[in-house]
Amino acid sequence: MTDREQERLRGYAVIALAASGSGDLDDAAGVLETLPDDSPGRGTLAAALLWPMLRDLRMDLPALRRLERVLAIAEADPPDVPKWPGLRAAGRAISLMLASLESRVDDPHAALAEVEKLATEAGPGSPAAPIFEAARQGLGFMAALHDGDESAIRRMPEQLGRLRAGAGAGAGNPQADLLTELLTATSELMAANQRGEELSGPMRRMREAAQRMPEDDPVRISALEQLDMLDSLANGGQPVDFGTSPSGAAQSPADQALQRAYSAMLLLDRGAETDLGKIEAAIGHLRAALELAGPDDLRRPFHLAGLALGLFRRTEVTNSTAGLDEALILLAEARELAGGPDHPQWAWINDMLAGVQQRLGAVTPAHRTSMEGMRGHAFQVMVQSDLPAATVAAADAAREGLNTARRFLQDGDPAGAMAALDAGRGLALFAATELGRVGARLRAAGRDDLAGRWDDAVASGQPDRLPTALRREAMRVLGDHGTLGLLDPPGLPEIRDALRALDADVLVYLMPGERGLPGHALLAPADGPPGYLTLPNLHPDQDLEVGHYLSAAARRDMGPADEAPGQDEAFTGSLDGLCRWAWRAALGPVVDQYLPRLRTRPTGRPPRIVLVPIGRLALIPWQAARRPDGRYAIESVAVSQVVSARLLCHAAAQPPVPLAPTGLIVGDPRTGEPSLPAARAEAWAIRRAFYRGARYVGRRPDGTVSPTGPGTVAEVENWLTSTSPGAGAVLHLACHGFASTGRAAAFLLLADGARLHAETLGPLLARAPGRAIALVVLAGCRTGRAISGYDEAYSLGTAFLAAGVRSVLSTLWNIPDAATSVLMFMFHHFLMAGRRPVWDALHQAQLWMLDPARRIPDRMPRELRDELAATDPAEVAAWAGFVHWGR
Repeated sequence: MTDREQERLRGYAVIALAASGSGDLDDAAGVLETLPDDSPGRGTLAAALLWPMLRDLRMDLPALRRLERVLAIAEADPPDVPKWPGLRAAGRAISLMLASLESRVDDPHAALAEVEKLATEAGPGSPAAPIFEAARQGLGFMAALHDGDESAIRRMPEQLGRLRAGAGAGAGNPQADLLTELLTATSELMAANQRGEELSGPMRRMREAAQRMPEDDPVRISALEQLDMLDSLANGGQPVDFGTSPSGAAQSPADQALQRAYSAMLLLDRGAETDLGKIEAAIGHLRAALELAGPDDLRRPFHLAGLALGLFRRTEVTNSTAGLDEALILLAEARELAGGPDHPQWAWINDMLAGVQQRLGAVTPAHRTSMEGMRGHAFQVMVQSDLPAATVAAADAAREGLNTARRFLQDGDPAGAMAALDAGRGLALFAATELGRVGARLRAAGRDDLAGRWDDAVASGQPDRLPTALRREAMRVLGDHGTLGLLDPPGLPEIRDALRALDADVLVYLMPGERGLPGHALLAPADGPPGYLTLPNLHPDQDLEVGHYLSAAARRDMGPADEAPGQDEAFTGSLDGLCRWAWRAALGPVVDQYLPRLRTRPTGRPPRIVLVPIGRLALIPWQAARRPDGRYAIESVAVSQVVSARLLCHAAAQPPVPLAPTGLIVGDPRTGEPSLPAARAEAWAIRRAFYRGARYVGRRPDGTVSPTGPGTVAEVENWLTSTSPGAGAVLHLACHGFASTGRAAAFLLLADGARLHAETLGPLLARAPGRAIALVVLAGCRTGRAISGYDEAYSLGTAFLAAGVRSVLSTLWNIPDAATSVLMFMFHHFLMAGRRPVWDALHQAQLWMLDPARRIPDRMPRELRDELAATDPAEVAAWAGFVHWGR
């Protein structure tokens, strides 16, 4: 036997020993790779090594790369054994995940589809199931980054936790635990870069995670070297060799391209960098990235737009237009490759293109291009599977809509300005509103199969049954079918029809001023052309009276109004100046200058305006705007609010629901929070006077629990989804309400402290598609306060509207228990005894509070008469906090 044959036999023995579980897998793999390609049985030996390597899989890059090489050897000479197809499928799944992590996958969706096919072929209960799940998670995250799928990005830490458990973390494998922690931090950094957010925080967390790993761990070394390189680039440090990774491994052209693009973004510092040298360095990286990426790279639109961004930043610093012609060409190609609103960079590309067109004075108006970009925001929000992700996806939409509206106004086009504002408002809420209507749209488009999957998922009431992939498929079909209403705001004819259907006279957008620019009121009447008023005083961020009010409201929000007399006095005092400002800044010009010019004047009722307040203007009680003579706006006009023209048209399209003396009344359930005795008296009195057939739950005026129920979440949910004819169509909730923008949460507090959250209402009512609810009265604190940005306007009140409720009353602040009880009784008096529409019943009740000669109805019980005698009903805080939404 020759020396070569003996050496080969020794190698075979090392491999066989490792394959049996008695040897070192790394040594065996190394020996396998040294065997000549024509060695007999080389593929069989490789396959024998694969199973223990997969069974004891180490989640670090060197181990994954070695497994991929062993798989390639086995595939070159596949063994004819029953176990081979399963081994090959598991190994291929790991190879795809590794290729994705190393940016060697051009289309993560195709790779994910291959993994799903492999898992299906392996069948249920396969020993390789954890491997397929790990590959799903890794490729799913890469697909999410590619698509801008905020839902998946947000879920990544939770999914990595599942991957950690599958890898043995907490069961004798601390390395997997540490690696998963590092991967989580890395995913945060990648997501932040994808969104255009500040990178310093995610970079710090990634460094801290890497430093907890063993010092000789190659993943730790690679991560820290990568972070050092990024820090150096951000600070204008030494040049970097982009041909190799920090650990010395060769990088693919696509990987080099991405690395250069990320480096350029750091140098540009998200648009804040003014050092021309750094900007030129960034442009150099971006040119190289574009060349490396090649014409077929799926990320080419990103690289094209990135180079255009660098050129645009240079013109801002040099105050010249040199390079903008090239940027225009680059962005035109990026836009063509992106194709449409379903591309994750569509909004970014069009927004940049609009900026270049504006600087160059191009023939195509910049604001028209911006409107195309706004459709990209709408698409990305529509496909998110949860509210927080939808809110992140919509983060820039309102700002870009406001900027675009100003461009339209410069051209004297108020209709275009309204469309721009509407395109960026309430997108998450609109997506929730459309949830139950997509199935019908898909059937109209001839896709019964997809409509069936959609309707089944909606009926389940489980958000995870409506994943982003299903949403994206549905939205693409509808977009291809020309269903533009999903992505575009309504036009003036639709707005006029909606105003007439709702018996309103004019839709008014209040647009705040900023950076030396005036504010505006944009006006769309039910009859006549659109118009606008310039409002030089509409600067809420600069007005001391507004600041005083917001500060006092924030302090008052710390607890119930009736239990903080000092804070309550400060808040009440702030309202006087605020109300004068509101008239001077906006309502005065609208009421005195515009309404008298309406083509058709209402008869038999006051003029009715529907407001869309932009930004912080949503916090202002506009119905309480006060004339210099002391009269309030509601003494001249009726005021309702709406999130957007989209939601106005949605409300108008809903068939009215008749009222009856039935429904559900909830009175101050025992929650652990301070009790609301006046709310109990209010709810009890309303039920006895107007809704004798309604069910009453919660506590009675004497504090005892109602025999029909304590007011639990289940009781409210059961009523909301009931299709019984006797359930009624009115829900009155006199209980605690909470809204927190910091936690992005809004909920009602019911019996035993249980919470009914805003985001659960849509899926809940989707389970009862035949349910028709006329009115929900949220007589609790801050039930109308937005929880995810003023322009998103997602609150408890609007969540009910999105779920199909026709009319809602909600509150702007912590309402005083005693005075509110009287106002609510009078609202139901005008609604049921006076047979007035909901909006008019609230208007009449608020006027009644102001009237010193008010007549007390015979039905008002003694408890409420006592509350009335002990308070000043004309005080603004007592009546102005309630806002009408919907029909």
